[in-house]
Amino acid sequence: MKKYAFICVTICIALSSLVAKADTSSVVAVGDSMMVLSDIISKGLPVLYIQTVDSEEPTCDYVSAPAGCMGKSITNVTKVPGRMIIYQHIGEIDSVLYDSGDYEKDVSGMTIKIRGNTSAYGTKKPYKIKLQKKQDLLFRGDEATYKDKDWLLLKYDYLLTLVGFKVNALLDLPWTPKFHFVSVVLNGNYKGLYMLCESVKRNPDCRINVDKNSGYIFECDPYWWNEDVYVNSLTAPSYNFTFKYPESDEILPEQLQYMQTVVTDYENSLNGPNYTDKIDVVTFAAWCLGHDIEGTQDSGGANRYYCKYDSTGTSKIQMPLLWDFDMAEHTSFSWSRSHIKHFQSLFDNENRTFVDEYVGLWRKMNKTFFSTISQFLNSFNSSSEGRALNASLVLDGLVSGYTPTDLEEHVQDRIIWYKSRYRWLNRQIDAMNPIGDINIDGAVNVSDIADLIDVLLGSARSYRYANDVDGDGVIGIQDVTMLIDQLLNQTSSPKD
Repeated sequence: MKKYAFICVTICIALSSLVAKADTSSVVAVGDSMMVLSDIISKGLPVLYIQTVDSEEPTCDYVSAPAGCMGKSITNVTKVPGRMIIYQHIGEIDSVLYDSGDYEKDVSGMTIKIRGNTSAYGTKKPYKIKLQKKQDLLFRGDEATYKDKDWLLLKYDYLLTLVGFKVNALLDLPWTPKFHFVSVVLNGNYKGLYMLCESVKRNPDCRINVDKNSGYIFECDPYWWNEDVYVNSLTAPSYNFTFKYPESDEILPEQLQYMQTVVTDYENSLNGPNYTDKIDVVTFAAWCLGHDIEGTQDSGGANRYYCKYDSTGTSKIQMPLLWDFDMAEHTSFSWSRSHIKHFQSLFDNENRTFVDEYVGLWRKMNKTFFSTISQFLNSFNSSSEGRALNASLVLDGLVSGYTPTDLEEHVQDRIIWYKSRYRWLNRQIDAMNPIGDINIDGAVNVSDIADLIDVLLGSARSYRYANDVDGDGVIGIQDVTMLIDQLLNQTSSPKD
C-alpha cells in the first residue's frame, strides 16, 4: 500500500510540473467574455490549445461552382504552423495529455488549415491538423497501431455524427472512424465544441487498408471542379471522381488512366447483370442502407468514398464507411438522396443480389435497431464524456450564437426522430421484398416453399437472409411451417 501511495504521489507531482510549464492561468477570449484557461479545462472535455507562429490565423478564399457544376468550396487555403497542447482535467489536476512542441518541419509541432466545402462558409470553421510526428490523439493505449499525422476538427453537430458512426458500426462496414468531443482554443480565442476525428486516408493499421503501391481511395465528388486531378463519370458528370489515395499531386499518368478504366467499367456494370463482378455488394448495400436509416438529404448524395485494395482483377470496389452527417435526419418519410444515379440502377437491376443484401441487412438488425440506438444515446448522456460535453454547451453557445440546451434534449431529439424513421423504413423495406420471398421474385407463393425446402436439403443456393422467415436467426423446418401457414392464411404474417 505504501508503495502504491508513493507511485500516485510521484505521478501527481510529475503532472503538476507539466501543467505549470504550460501555464493554464492564461486568459482566453470566449465570445465577448474573458475566461482563464483552467476554467475551460475544468468542464471535463479535452482542450486543444493551439498557438500558431506569430499568431497567424488560417485563411481561405471562397469560390462558387462553374456553369454546369454544383456547390460552393474554398481555395487558396493557408497552412499555418504552430504548437498544440491537449489538456484534460483528471481528478484534481489539469493534466497535459499531449504536447506537439514548437514547429520544426518533420520534427515537431503541427500545421492547421481550414477544410471542407460549404461547411467552411460559416463563422465556425472546420479544420485539418497535420502533426509533424505521428501520434494517437485519441489516446487509445496502443500507439503503434493508432498513430497518424492527419486529424480533423469537425464542428459539433448535436450528436448526428455520434449516431451516424454508430450506425456505421452496426452495419459492420470496413472502417468506423473514431473521435472525441473536444474544446478548441486557437491563438487565445475559444473556438467552441468540435469533434477531434480520424481523417479518411490510407493507414493499413487503423484506417482504410489498401495496398501502398497499387491501392486507391477515391470519391464520387460533386466538388471535383475544385481539384486538379480527377477521372470522369459517364453516368453522372456532375459527380466526377477525385482521390484521397494516392494524393492528387502523386498520381502518375498511368494510374489516372487505369482508374478511368475502373470507373467506366464500374458504371457500365450497373446497367447489367454482372455488376457483382465489379463491386463488393455487401458494403454497397450497407452504405446505402446506412444513409436510408439516417434519412440523409444531402444534394450531393453525401460523401461517397470508395476503395480498391489493389490493381488486380480480383480486387472489387468497396464502400468502406459512412461519412458526412450534416444533412442526416432531414426526412422521416422518404428515401435518402442516396437513391439516385448509381444506387437507383442497382435497385432497378434484374439481378436482385444487391436488393437481397440490402433487405437482408435490415432484417438482420431491425428487431433490435431502435432499442440499440436508444440505449447507446442514453448511455452516452450519462457517461463522463457526455457530462463533460453538457457542461461545455454553454461556452459553445457564447461563440456559436445559439441558445444552449441541455444534452438530454439533444439525446431525446435523436431518439424521437429514429423512432419515427424506423417505422417508415421498416414498412418500405418489407414492401420491397416480402418476408418469405425465398426466391426473391417480389412475391410469396408456393415456389418459395419448394425453394426453402431445397435450401434445407442443401440442393439449392443458400439465400443469405431471406430464408429466415420467422426471424429467429435459424433456418429450419419452423420456417417452412410458418411459410405454409402464411400462404394458407392459417396465421398472420410474420411480425415485424
